[in-house]
Amino acid sequence: MKRKSKKASPRPPKADGYIKVGRIRQTVARKAHIKAADVVIDRNHIVHIDKKHREELHALGLSALDYVCIVADKFTEIRQNQGASILLVKRNRDRHADTVTIELAYNPGEELWEVKTAQPRRNLEGNLLLWKEGQ
Repeated sequence: MKRKSKKASPRPPKADGYIKVGRIRQTVARKAHIKAADVVIDRNHIVHIDKKHREELHALGLSALDYVCIVADKFTEIRQNQGASILLVKRNRDRHADTVTIELAYNPGEELWEVKTAQPRRNLEGNLLLWKEGQ
């Protein structure tokens, strides 16, 4: 009997309302000089991303949660953002969005990275590169 392949999906929500969407691993964190930790999003931020970026996400054929999961799982760069936040960046060749990002803020009390927003972006040259895949 053949097994059906399962589509990758985010982990179920924790009691505190977070959904784990990825992880910044120790090897990457060390090179980027940031904390290794799970990447999570709460339901309010999923709604926020959907409302603010519905058209861009629709053009990509993705829901807000799918978008965040893809970037959190397949990021190719980490860049410094404003203040203490960072950007996980996924570069691709899609005609709708050549660069997709999620903004993360570290929560030291919970020891995790929280997704604050997500959106396609065109220019990240003003954001300091902390790590790039293959480094």
